[in-house]
Amino acid sequence: MRNQKLTATALVTRSSLSYVRNVFALNEARQAFVNVPDEAHAATLTGLDVVSCIVPEEGGGWFDESRPLIHDDRPAQVTYTSGTEGKPKGIVLTYANLADAAERIIDQMGLTSDVREYVGVPVTYSFGIGRIRAVSAVGGRSYLPPRGFDPLELARMLKAGEVNALSAVPTLLRIVLQQKAVIGDAGKKLLWLEIGSQYMSGAEKRGIRDLFPNARIVQHYGLTEASRSTFLQISEVPDELLDSVGRAVGATEVAISEEGRIRIRGPHVARWRLDGDEMRDLCGADGWLETSDLGHVKDGYLYYDGRADDLINSGGVKLNPDLLEARIAQLLGQSGKVVVAKVPDALRGEGVLVASDATDIAVDRLHAASAEALKAFGVVAGDSLHVRVMPKIPRTATGKAMRRVLTQEFVEERKSAPPEPVVERAVEAAPRDVQGFFRQFFPGRRIGPNDSFESMGGDSLSYIQFSLGFEGRFGALPDGWESLTVEQLEKSAGTTAVDSWRKLDAAMLTRAFFMICIVALHLDTFVYSRNWGAAYFLFMLCGYSVMRFQWPEISRTGKVGTIFGTVVSVAIPTLMVTIAMQLWAGKMEVKPLLLISNWFDPHQYHIAYYYFAELYMQLLLVLAALFSFPAIREFLKARPMTFCTVLVAVATVVSWTVERVWDTNYIFHRTPIWYMWTVAVGMLMASARDLQSRMVAMAVVCVAVLVHHGVTSASAYILGGAALLLFGTSIKVPSFVKSMVSEVAGSSMFMYLSHYQVRSLIIRMFHGPKPWVALSVAIGFGIVFAHAYTWAERKVRAFLSARDGKAIQPTFAREEPSGLANA
Repeated sequence: MRNQKLTATALVTRSSLSYVRNVFALNEARQAFVNVPDEAHAATLTGLDVVSCIVPEEGGGWFDESRPLIHDDRPAQVTYTSGTEGKPKGIVLTYANLADAAERIIDQMGLTSDVREYVGVPVTYSFGIGRIRAVSAVGGRSYLPPRGFDPLELARMLKAGEVNALSAVPTLLRIVLQQKAVIGDAGKKLLWLEIGSQYMSGAEKRGIRDLFPNARIVQHYGLTEASRSTFLQISEVPDELLDSVGRAVGATEVAISEEGRIRIRGPHVARWRLDGDEMRDLCGADGWLETSDLGHVKDGYLYYDGRADDLINSGGVKLNPDLLEARIAQLLGQSGKVVVAKVPDALRGEGVLVASDATDIAVDRLHAASAEALKAFGVVAGDSLHVRVMPKIPRTATGKAMRRVLTQEFVEERKSAPPEPVVERAVEAAPRDVQGFFRQFFPGRRIGPNDSFESMGGDSLSYIQFSLGFEGRFGALPDGWESLTVEQLEKSAGTTAVDSWRKLDAAMLTRAFFMICIVALHLDTFVYSRNWGAAYFLFMLCGYSVMRFQWPEISRTGKVGTIFGTVVSVAIPTLMVTIAMQLWAGKMEVKPLLLISNWFDPHQYHIAYYYFAELYMQLLLVLAALFSFPAIREFLKARPMTFCTVLVAVATVVSWTVERVWDTNYIFHRTPIWYMWTVAVGMLMASARDLQSRMVAMAVVCVAVLVHHGVTSASAYILGGAALLLFGTSIKVPSFVKSMVSEVAGSSMFMYLSHYQVRSLIIRMFHGPKPWVALSVAIGFGIVFAHAYTWAERKVRAFLSARDGKAIQPTFAREEPSGLANA
């Protein structure tokens, strides 16, 4: 810390030749200066003894003075950061700091006295004045455009051979990329190009490289307090490195902190910052400057992951606004016209605001592109996504969007707007429109015209319930309805021709069929197979549905919370029934309550235990553990068929090996070790996308089933169901048949949980078993049980939502795949 007050000259910021000449004159006199917007501001500065204020003249033109670099270790200038993300801070840079940055850019670009640069950025910023300093040091010339960066002027000067170098920020270069014809063949005459440190995608860098094929193109990453910390040789590196921001050179060092922030150390890093009347040390005792930027280093190259202040945490998913902007702009074909900022959201913590100043973009189109981009990043935003098309987005002089201003404006808007009422499900007992139906189905949630079943977090169980309710009121649903918006479904409602036939999903059909087989077997109604097999197929449906409904989100986000959500949604009703039965019997048994009874001798239990549900949850936990490893996720993402086939083989070998060491006959093999191959087979079937891959999957399924069951009736049932899943993904049936099958499939878990109790009740009522009566009552009671449970669950959520005045959502995303979870 320096206790002595710094003496400085105030210099009013004007991007002009006069400003540049005054900077070099002050440098020559070893007089520190501070940039100020006007004379009045100079009088308000604290921590500085301002001796005078210089007001430069306007005007651009050529700067051709040769000025050597100064290496003195004394304050040269005070630069206040742009303040786009908080209170500006005064950074004290020394001559040595400035010289080191200039020397490294001269070396990286190979600048010579032949350079004739078109300075496309304001010289009042460290990037612009740094270019003048470097070009002047090698004896070159710099041109300051009097009206700022002008692509037409640049093209003309390139053609005429007046300039051969360019400095620009990505915002300006995006304008050039959108108007490539303006530059045309003149781009071949550019020999040097430096790009500033704002985010730029690899595709955009390739576009610049193609536009200027003969230029040495360098992008730097840096800050006001650590200018040009890394360099990326865009014109030389392979495409796979273009997403990076380069590597440190010279005495500069770059590292990543434990919190994931970029750290910088080197002779170019500023030593002090102004704090009141004192200059305090900017870096730590070890010389490292810890930035507010997030990043990672791979093979020596630094990758910029966004500002920590900008990062959006939407329901636990971290979103980099720069990457999200690039994706949305790509979908819209409007590079540089989209800005993403975070906004408060009661449900997810932080929502997403997408703003655009491209007035030719319709709001609906902007919303659709934003929602699609968010899905690619693992977020179904729903009502946490907000879009704005506005005349002008607030930006700094270098084109940086002022995200914090957008956030503040949004918050002020919301404060002045009346609160949205929370609608309970009971209010709309019979909705007449699609939006009302959505409100009824998702109680306590704000529903907008751009929301969809998918964006509201619908799962495979609610998929059945929603389709039944919708088709009963509005007619047949179109293909892919789950991703259609409320507005799109509203338009399609009632427009389809009256048809007494409906499409029935094969997974739904097999789920209902095999659960009835299991219940009928337990109730002695009929024996569908003397070798069983239905349970194995339902576990296959478990793997099938994980891949179909849950893997896309896991692969995008790397998080397995959706699987835990399924486990919770199965565990709650299972525990409720188990507790109720134990209370009724007046006896407590601990292992069924811990959901681990399948690992112990079943003869020790006398009340209720649901080993099938326990196995199902344990198998899901095994999958969650597997998916927790990044290497496994990457393998599965890249080669799903290969991964699943390998998993089938490994699970089979592990099962066979364990049985040689531990004979599980006494617990009827009720362990996830025994059944894991079935889940792997289900995953394989869901991964098969075309006829060839389905044929391969069917062959693997045949081998796996025959290895475990031999040539038996069980094998026939299982292979028949597998063939239906692979080759008959949907079947047209009469509408009443679809309704009945859907009811059974949607209630299958509750049917399984209650069918033994129904059997006991029938025996008491009829003084003996009535198998067919018991089966009919079990199916009917399961359906009533399922509807009652769902009704109660929604009423509780609506009540809590109305009481708290905000939307309520479970901790885990509820996702119940086909199989026992919906049995």
